[in-house]
Amino acid sequence: MSLRYSFAASLQLLRTRKGLFQEDIANVGGSVSQPHVSNLELGKSAVTLDSSYQLAAALNVEPITLLALTVASHKHVTAREMLLAALAELDALELADASLPTKPAELPRHGTDSARKKLEAVHDLKKRGFTQAQAVKELGIPESTLRRLWHQSAIR
Repeated sequence: MSLRYSFAASLQLLRTRKGLFQEDIANVGGSVSQPHVSNLELGKSAVTLDSSYQLAAALNVEPITLLALTVASHKHVTAREMLLAALAELDALELADASLPTKPAELPRHGTDSARKKLEAVHDLKKRGFTQAQAVKELGIPESTLRRLWHQSAIR
């Protein structure tokens, strides 16, 4: 079963349990239209994180409730089993009771150090009077890479 259909079933289940119509959700949510709610419940549309948050608010449930029901449906387990498994994972990661960041940290990009070292090595050889052909042999890097780095500004 697709995750989209599990979301559709969970959304519909919560809406009917709350005694609401699709229009009710659209009116409360504001940014989610009734046709979009209908398409979501039919499994014709995929939901975004922002839309699922708005739908949960319109249903007056926590967003994690909607997500837990969706994943539990998809995995054919109960919502309790799903939430207990998630809590166990959070405990194992020591995140269940941790203060969490509100935005991602700026991390160095993978390969940045090696790219910087290559660029520095190319510009060092260039300053020392090497030709591009000599630099390719010296550094053992592809000619196209050396040509690109040769014309790039040196890192200061």
